[in-house]
Amino acid sequence: MNCIKCGRQAEDYRFRVLQVQTLHVRDLGGEKRVQALGDFEEYTVCAHCAEEKYNGYMTAKHTLVKSVAPFALLGAAGLAVILLFLHQGAIRLLGIGMFFCGILGAYSNAKTSGKRRRELSAMTREEGLRSCAWECMIEGAPKKNDINDITYIPVDETTLARKNGDLMILYDLLPEIAVQAYEKIHAEK
Repeated sequence: MNCIKCGRQAEDYRFRVLQVQTLHVRDLGGEKRVQALGDFEEYTVCAHCAEEKYNGYMTAKHTLVKSVAPFALLGAAGLAVILLFLHQGAIRLLGIGMFFCGILGAYSNAKTSGKRRRELSAMTREEGLRSCAWECMIEGAPKKNDINDITYIPVDETTLARKNGDLMILYDLLPEIAVQAYEKIHAEK
């Protein structure tokens, strides 16, 4: 099979997943979800893509600059607008909003990036690479089928050890779909 991220012929990390399709229905009572289980699918990710993502997280400077730079630019532009239009209230408020959004966005992304790096540091290298390969698979796999959103449940030892309530919480499943997913995954053993 080909790597889902780069298309190279590789089978370093294989993922067997159960597809879950979600349709969001809006009516007068608010938004409701309708879910259905799809088929089992298999995806692969090459070691190069997993390694690249892992190294991106572990080299904090690159990741930090990449995630914080757009917000830092927004904050700087906001500061420039504030200084240029110091005596014009409405435009100055726009600049203040840009500045604070830039600061808060930069802080949030820096915090998230650091959190993921700490999570990977707590794992062994192989576990970290597998986690990054899973992220690559999620990024490369289809996310939509017509108007339905698609999510994936991994079919592995960890998932097999979980109860249907755990599946419901972890993968945002409706209760009856969590029961069906549990049964379908365990029937595939």
